[in-house]
Amino acid sequence: MYITVHAAAGAAIGQFVDEPWIAFLLGFVSHFVLDAIPHGDEGIVKWKLFKTTRRRIMAAAILDFASLMAVSVLWIVYSDLPQLTGIFYGIAGAILPDALWGFHELTGAPFLNWYRNLHASTHKIFKIRLNLKQGFMLQIPVLVILTLIILIF
Repeated sequence: MYITVHAAAGAAIGQFVDEPWIAFLLGFVSHFVLDAIPHGDEGIVKWKLFKTTRRRIMAAAILDFASLMAVSVLWIVYSDLPQLTGIFYGIAGAILPDALWGFHELTGAPFLNWYRNLHASTHKIFKIRLNLKQGFMLQIPVLVILTLIILIF
């Protein structure tokens, strides 16, 4: 899933959890649960606009981060103040797995090889593969539903 969807899951979790560290932990776990669902973002490696995989990953991350900032403003503006701590911790936990993966992909840090393998294995639990368009058609409704949960509850 894209970072924006992971963050939405973390925010939705965080608004219902009083302890920030639990919101962080549940957000972290939710990342792997969502990544197990086939979601089509593996298609970014085929973007023709950028010549290298590293540039494709960076471009996708920048676009995803911009989307995250836009919807985060919505979540923050319409959330109750007491819920914000849990929301922030839930978001942090939910996006940390991709931050660690991205750090490994960009630097090749050998101490994270085990983590990269673990993270990649969650994407392969189900043998179904979606293309980029199908992935968007799955992730956009999930983002909308999670945003409604954040805004309504």
